[in-house]
Amino acid sequence: YHIKTTPTRHSFLLPAEIKQLESLNLPSRWKHLEHTLDAFLFCCYTGLRYSDFTQLTSSNFTQMNEDYWLVFRTVKTKEEIRLPLNLLFHGKALLLLEKYKDTNSFFHLKPNPAVNKELMRIRTLAKLNKHISFHTARHTNATLLIYEGIQIPTVQKLLGHRNIKTTQLYSNILLDTIVKDL
Repeated sequence: YHIKTTPTRHSFLLPAEIKQLESLNLPSRWKHLEHTLDAFLFCCYTGLRYSDFTQLTSSNFTQMNEDYWLVFRTVKTKEEIRLPLNLLFHGKALLLLEKYKDTNSFFHLKPNPAVNKELMRIRTLAKLNKHISFHTARHTNATLLIYEGIQIPTVQKLLGHRNIKTTQLYSNILLDTIVKDL
Protein backbone atom coordinates (compact mmCIF):
# COMPACT_ATOMS: atom_id res chain seq x y z
CA TYR A 1 0.00 0.00 0.00
CA HIS A 2 1.40 3.40 -0.99
CA ILE A 3 0.16 6.65 0.42
CA LYS A 4 -0.10 9.22 -2.31
CA THR A 5 0.83 12.71 -1.28
CA THR A 6 0.23 15.90 -3.13
CA PRO A 7 2.05 19.15 -2.62
CA THR A 8 0.16 21.48 -0.35
CA ARG A 9 0.08 25.23 -0.51
CA HIS A 10 0.72 26.85 2.82
CA SER A 11 -0.82 30.22 3.49
CA PHE A 12 1.40 33.11 4.48
CA LEU A 13 0.96 36.84 4.78
CA LEU A 14 2.60 39.46 2.62
CA PRO A 15 4.23 42.54 4.20
CA ALA A 16 1.19 44.69 3.33
CA GLU A 17 -1.13 42.17 5.02
CA ILE A 18 1.03 42.16 8.16
CA LYS A 19 0.73 45.97 8.20
CA GLN A 20 -3.06 45.62 7.96
CA LEU A 21 -3.04 43.45 11.08
CA GLU A 22 -0.56 45.69 12.91
CA SER A 23 -2.74 48.75 12.30
CA LEU A 24 -6.05 47.01 12.98
CA ASN A 25 -8.01 48.99 15.54
CA LEU A 26 -10.42 46.50 17.05
CA PRO A 27 -13.87 47.90 17.86
CA SER A 28 -14.81 47.70 21.56
CA ARG A 29 -17.13 44.80 20.75
CA TRP A 30 -14.09 42.79 19.57
CA LYS A 31 -11.43 43.98 22.07
CA HIS A 32 -11.24 40.45 23.53
CA LEU A 33 -9.51 39.41 20.26
CA GLU A 34 -6.52 41.70 20.93
CA HIS A 35 -4.58 39.06 22.87
CA THR A 36 -4.97 36.53 20.03
CA LEU A 37 -3.93 39.14 17.46
CA ASP A 38 -0.84 40.09 19.50
CA ALA A 39 0.13 36.43 19.96
CA PHE A 40 -0.29 35.80 16.23
CA LEU A 41 1.86 38.82 15.32
CA PHE A 42 4.49 37.78 17.89
CA CYS A 43 4.72 34.42 16.11
CA CYS A 44 4.91 36.14 12.70
CA TYR A 45 8.01 37.94 14.02
CA THR A 46 9.54 34.90 15.74
CA GLY A 47 8.34 31.85 13.76
CA LEU A 48 7.08 30.01 16.85
CA ARG A 49 4.55 27.19 16.67
CA TYR A 50 1.42 27.40 18.82
CA SER A 51 2.83 24.64 21.06
CA ASP A 52 6.11 26.52 21.57
CA PHE A 53 4.41 29.85 22.21
CA THR A 54 2.11 28.44 24.90
CA GLN A 55 4.96 26.76 26.80
CA LEU A 56 7.02 29.97 27.14
CA THR A 57 7.52 31.78 30.44
CA SER A 58 9.42 34.91 31.42
CA SER A 59 12.42 32.67 32.24
CA ASN A 60 12.86 32.02 28.49
CA PHE A 61 14.01 35.61 27.96
CA THR A 62 17.55 36.72 28.63
CA GLN A 63 19.87 39.57 27.81
CA MET A 64 23.23 38.77 26.22
CA ASN A 65 25.50 41.75 25.63
CA GLU A 66 23.17 44.41 24.23
CA ASP A 67 20.71 41.95 22.70
CA TYR A 68 17.48 40.54 24.13
CA TRP A 69 17.14 36.82 23.36
CA LEU A 70 14.37 34.26 23.49
CA VAL A 71 15.84 30.84 24.37
CA PHE A 72 13.69 27.71 24.47
CA ARG A 73 13.51 24.06 23.48
CA THR A 74 10.84 23.22 20.91
CA VAL A 75 8.02 20.92 21.91
CA LYS A 76 8.04 19.04 18.59
CA THR A 77 11.74 18.45 17.87
CA LYS A 78 13.34 19.22 21.26
CA GLU A 79 15.83 21.49 19.42
CA GLU A 80 17.15 24.46 21.37
CA ILE A 81 16.30 27.74 19.66
CA ARG A 82 17.97 31.10 20.33
CA LEU A 83 16.24 34.10 18.79
CA PRO A 84 17.73 37.62 18.99
CA LEU A 85 14.43 39.47 19.39
CA ASN A 86 15.77 42.97 18.86
CA LEU A 87 17.25 41.91 15.49
CA LEU A 88 14.21 40.09 14.09
CA PHE A 89 11.76 42.38 12.29
CA HIS A 90 13.17 45.51 13.96
CA GLY A 91 12.31 44.28 17.46
CA LYS A 92 8.53 44.21 16.91
CA ALA A 93 8.19 41.11 19.11
CA LEU A 94 9.77 43.03 22.00
CA LEU A 95 7.26 45.85 21.57
CA LEU A 96 4.43 43.35 21.92
CA LEU A 97 6.02 41.89 25.07
CA GLU A 98 6.24 45.36 26.64
CA LYS A 99 2.49 45.71 26.19
CA TYR A 100 1.90 42.88 28.70
CA LYS A 101 2.98 43.59 32.27
CA ASP A 102 2.60 39.93 33.21
CA THR A 103 4.61 38.24 30.46
CA ASN A 104 3.47 34.78 31.56
CA SER A 105 -0.20 35.66 30.94
CA PHE A 106 0.70 36.68 27.37
CA PHE A 107 1.70 33.08 26.61
CA HIS A 108 -1.52 31.61 27.99
CA LEU A 109 -3.94 31.13 25.08
CA LYS A 110 -7.18 29.31 24.47
CA PRO A 111 -6.90 25.90 22.75
CA ASN A 112 -5.58 26.08 19.19
CA PRO A 113 -8.97 25.45 17.46
CA ALA A 114 -10.54 28.31 19.46
CA VAL A 115 -7.63 30.62 18.62
CA ASN A 116 -7.99 29.74 14.93
CA LYS A 117 -11.70 30.67 15.09
CA GLU A 118 -10.73 34.02 16.60
CA LEU A 119 -8.18 34.49 13.81
CA MET A 120 -10.98 34.01 11.26
CA ARG A 121 -12.87 36.89 12.92
CA ILE A 122 -9.69 39.01 12.98
CA ARG A 123 -9.10 38.26 9.30
CA THR A 124 -12.59 39.50 8.49
CA LEU A 125 -12.16 42.66 10.57
CA ALA A 126 -8.83 43.37 8.83
CA LYS A 127 -10.43 42.74 5.42
CA LEU A 128 -7.94 40.02 4.48
CA ASN A 129 -9.10 37.68 1.71
CA LYS A 130 -6.95 34.77 2.77
CA HIS A 131 -7.39 31.79 5.05
CA ILE A 132 -5.19 32.12 8.11
CA SER A 133 -4.54 29.89 11.08
CA PHE A 134 -2.03 30.21 13.89
CA HIS A 135 0.46 28.17 11.85
CA THR A 136 0.24 30.81 9.10
CA ALA A 137 2.45 32.94 11.37
CA ARG A 138 5.28 30.41 11.06
CA HIS A 139 5.01 30.31 7.26
CA THR A 140 4.86 34.11 7.18
CA ASN A 141 8.02 34.34 9.28
CA ALA A 142 10.03 32.04 7.00
CA THR A 143 8.75 33.65 3.82
CA LEU A 144 9.49 37.20 4.98
CA LEU A 145 12.95 36.30 6.31
CA ILE A 146 13.89 34.85 2.93
CA TYR A 147 12.35 37.87 1.20
CA GLU A 148 14.64 40.06 3.33
CA GLY A 149 17.64 38.08 2.05
CA ILE A 150 18.27 35.77 5.01
CA GLN A 151 19.91 32.53 3.84
CA ILE A 152 17.82 29.35 4.09
CA PRO A 153 20.31 27.62 6.47
CA THR A 154 19.89 30.56 8.87
CA VAL A 155 16.10 30.36 8.60
CA GLN A 156 16.40 26.60 9.22
CA LYS A 157 18.27 27.30 12.48
CA LEU A 158 15.77 29.99 13.56
CA LEU A 159 12.83 27.63 12.97
CA GLY A 160 14.54 24.65 14.60
CA HIS A 161 14.32 22.33 11.61
CA ARG A 162 16.68 19.37 11.48
CA ASN A 163 16.36 19.01 7.71
CA ILE A 164 16.75 21.91 5.30
CA LYS A 165 14.09 20.38 3.02
CA THR A 166 11.53 21.10 5.72
CA THR A 167 12.57 24.74 5.74
CA GLN A 168 12.35 24.90 1.96
CA LEU A 169 8.67 23.91 2.20
CA TYR A 170 8.09 27.05 4.27
CA SER A 171 10.08 29.31 2.01
CA ASN A 172 7.54 30.66 -0.42
CA ILE A 173 9.37 32.75 -2.99
CA LEU A 174 7.54 35.99 -3.63
CA LEU A 175 7.62 37.59 -7.05
CA ASP A 176 9.26 40.62 -5.41
CA THR A 177 12.04 38.32 -4.19
CA ILE A 178 12.76 37.19 -7.73
CA VAL A 179 12.89 40.78 -8.95
CA LYS A 180 15.08 41.84 -6.03
CA ASP A 181 17.47 38.90 -6.54
CA LEU A 182 17.78 39.56 -10.26
